Amino acid sequence: MFTRSSSAEPKTLESRPAHTNGSQHRATSRDSAEKSVIGNDLKIIGQGLKIIGRGVLQVDGEIEGDVQAAEVIVGEKGQVTGMVAGQHVIVRGKVSGVICGKTVALQASSNVGGDIHHMSLLIEQGAMFDGRSRRAANEQALNAIVDGKAGQLPAA
Repeated sequence: MFTRSSSAEPKTLESRPAHTNGSQHRATSRDSAEKSVIGNDLKIIGQGLKIIGRGVLQVDGEIEGDVQAAEVIVGEKGQVTGMVAGQHVIVRGKVSGVICGKTVALQASSNVGGDIHHMSLLIEQGAMFDGRSRRAANEQALNAIVDGKAGQLPAA
């Protein structure tokens, strides 16, 4: 739905390599996951907005709302004001809000203002982080935070 491609049919892109031959996509589920891109020329604003993807979601534009996918990548020029949730979250741009992911990586160009709930956290030198880091005991605890049931969690 949010792609820069002129083709009307959906594409399957590999998440890591920059060049593909497009003929085969039999690989691991992460390598062959569908990738959706919110381009740097888009600004998406909405009260109660929630963008949900099944595969890889790359945000290069600006979103005021929640973002959720299996893997979320906030590009260097990307900005998210709201919750960012996924199994794997990579931040290169700016996030103002809660980040929730099994693995979270803040790369050197990132600027995060908000709490991070994770099972594994990587912060590169140069990354800006203003908030609290909370290690979750398991995936169920992370899912409870995403679903808004964090107050019902037992202390870890």
